[in-house]
Amino acid sequence: MMDEEQDRISNFSDDVLAHILSFLELRDAFKTMILSKRWEKVWTLTHSINLNNKSCVRRFDQRLSLDKEIRRRTTFINFINGVLFGDNMIFPVKAFTLSYYFGYADFIRHRHSPYLIKWVDAVSTNDLEKFDFSISIDCTFPVLNMPPTLFQCQNLVTLSLESINRVLICFHVLETACLLSLKYLRLVKVRFEEENTLKNLLSGCPVLEELYMEPGDTGFKSIPHFYFISPSLKILRWKREEGFHGYFVVKAPKLEHLHFVEHSMLGFSMSVSPSLVSVVMDIGSSFGHHGHISVKKLFQGISNAQKLEWSTHRTFMANKVELDNLPEFCNLTHLKIGSCQDFYFVSSIIQHSPHLKHLIFDKDHFISGPMTWSPLVPVPPCLVSHLETVEIIAPEGQTSYEIELILYLLHEGKVLKKMIVTPFSCMDLRRKLWESPKTGGCKIVFSDFPAGGTSR
Repeated sequence: MMDEEQDRISNFSDDVLAHILSFLELRDAFKTMILSKRWEKVWTLTHSINLNNKSCVRRFDQRLSLDKEIRRRTTFINFINGVLFGDNMIFPVKAFTLSYYFGYADFIRHRHSPYLIKWVDAVSTNDLEKFDFSISIDCTFPVLNMPPTLFQCQNLVTLSLESINRVLICFHVLETACLLSLKYLRLVKVRFEEENTLKNLLSGCPVLEELYMEPGDTGFKSIPHFYFISPSLKILRWKREEGFHGYFVVKAPKLEHLHFVEHSMLGFSMSVSPSLVSVVMDIGSSFGHHGHISVKKLFQGISNAQKLEWSTHRTFMANKVELDNLPEFCNLTHLKIGSCQDFYFVSSIIQHSPHLKHLIFDKDHFISGPMTWSPLVPVPPCLVSHLETVEIIAPEGQTSYEIELILYLLHEGKVLKKMIVTPFSCMDLRRKLWESPKTGGCKIVFSDFPAGGTSR
């Protein structure tokens, strides 16, 4: 820019400039104050704090000396204190994003990191609309207790708390929270001290639409029940592969999408949601004196789903009486079977899905354990009137079980339009498919990769 007439951006209003700067990390926005007198205070109007302290941290490769780390860390802390409490204060703060890595300087000069809680408390006002806080460390460090003021921000729309590597964040909600505008809640490796914490938190979120939880290795083992009770929740995602042995109760009448990965649960029950669209269940079951997961309670709440992905990473304990009395999956049109050692369980789902149109057997189904083929008796209604596409995604080298499954579906699928076999490397299967009588207008696709290949 050679002169003021060419400096068109400086002629924008303060609101426009502040909006532009809000997309930058705050320290970069701060540097614009040297451009001209016009820009001296523009960065303070952003109402947004977005900071990452990784450049201040002495990593294990020792490229940053300890003295230099301490100086950088002190400068970083002083900068945040300045924008929250000093002459360069940003007020009000509407968006607060902080990615904080604990380094050596924290152990030496700020071992208990009281400044972090002080910052959170300072921005926790009714003006706050977005709060995204993540911390990371490779060593032992005291757990940080979030201040109760954070859960009283009535205009907060997005709340994300994440611990990386270790569980470092803890909070208590002993009484009802007051997050009247919260729509998105994300909790990753966050410690709950007692059972009612989650229940109290959700009860104070009347318009919550999406909840994502990914527990860490600690902080949940002493909690026997998890209650997901929300009249407004539309999306629920829980992901945990080991460590927690408890019961899950879901009461969310408006739930549309459920993604549930839990390999150590003892029980699951869910109230019926009329608007349920998709369900992903990737679960395991526990054994011993606890008994087994109730199939009735497990499926009664998800029977309205239109799409279902199912995997079990242990033998699913269910007797034939339970399986023969599964609820009808009247809306189910898409079914994907992953890891599951019990084909009678799989066949029971298919039997109770009269309108199933698309069926996928993923490779995990075939490598989860040895299975003996047994024809589905009686022939499932969906094979006669609705099933249009079947995809078999198998490991290299088809087994006799897989071959019989494919031939059965081809023979009994009266309205089947396409059968995809991936990969297609078994000569015995190739010969049997070519020798089998053609089934109506079904197109058989041989492929080395999903959704590709040559056809018969």
